[in-house]
Amino acid sequence: MKDFLKVMSVVIIVSLFSTGSIAQPVKIIFDTDMESDVDDVGALAMLHGLADLGEAEILGTMVCSLNPWSVPATDAINTFCHRPDVPVGAVKTLGVYRNSVYARAISEEFPQDIGLGEEAPDALMLYRQLLAAQPDQSVVIVTVGYLTNLSYLLQSAPDTISPLNGKELVRKKVKHLVCMGGRYPYEQNPGKWGNFKPDPGAVQYVAKEWPTRIIFTGGGDFSNAIKTGRPTFDLKPSSNPVSRAYELFLKSWKRKYHHSADLIAVYVAVRGWEAFFHLNTQGYNHIFEDGTMMWRLQPDDPRHQYISSFKEGIDPDTVAAAFDALMMKPVSARLH
Repeated sequence: MKDFLKVMSVVIIVSLFSTGSIAQPVKIIFDTDMESDVDDVGALAMLHGLADLGEAEILGTMVCSLNPWSVPATDAINTFCHRPDVPVGAVKTLGVYRNSVYARAISEEFPQDIGLGEEAPDALMLYRQLLAAQPDQSVVIVTVGYLTNLSYLLQSAPDTISPLNGKELVRKKVKHLVCMGGRYPYEQNPGKWGNFKPDPGAVQYVAKEWPTRIIFTGGGDFSNAIKTGRPTFDLKPSSNPVSRAYELFLKSWKRKYHHSADLIAVYVAVRGWEAFFHLNTQGYNHIFEDGTMMWRLQPDDPRHQYISSFKEGIDPDTVAAAFDALMMKPVSARLH
């Protein structure tokens, strides 16, 4: 309970860095694999916390994994956070499959009514429907999984939903994309973990063809320094899907905290980078055929930017406390 109370006291920090003075909440489409790592759970909970504060409007939650339990796990979190009607789309046919230590348990132990991934709407069609219905340049997409859905979106043809092809629709409706993947300024390890390597062709295509700004955020030492998730262990895992997922995932790690790679992306998508981070705007993200990457200074691509470091004087523990407070806000609100 000590960590939980500590995080609740950080509401002051959350308010300090809040963008609540903005007239309209940021319109967000959240794209997740929701299977191989638990920070997807923390990131979605954080997004609901920001929505509770009036800072975000969650238009849809897309799943880019073929794991059939990823979709109902996502719906279970949305439902627990009192947004059961947020639409969930799923990648169809070709895509990435990975096992999950928590997705099935979350799907079976907490209310959800969408069923397995095969029964969910096609993410491509849902993307086109949601974007077509929004004002121009009003939507921020944040992806914390594979780029499969976004690649399909860019390559989509005009249809009854919109006379625009995918690239035109994105250019017209999307303000920018926040993409979590890679380790900056370079990652040359060919191991298949991470978001870029399982579907490298999609990453290459999106990096080259995406028509608006892309803010890349990464993992590694930078996200490892922001240790979040401790307050989830102050609550009974059976009481909420966030605590349950962290318990299941971190059991084998024998620790009670985790990195914040996906949480960084959600925070930047809604509140921006200015409070905690530096943004690099020079160069471009070069994606190799195996999904490894290197940030190159030339040629400069004005679309490509990445979160490069903490601002001077920022303590990662302060960032972690703010992230935990946002992640636990919808949980505490439903349990108290």
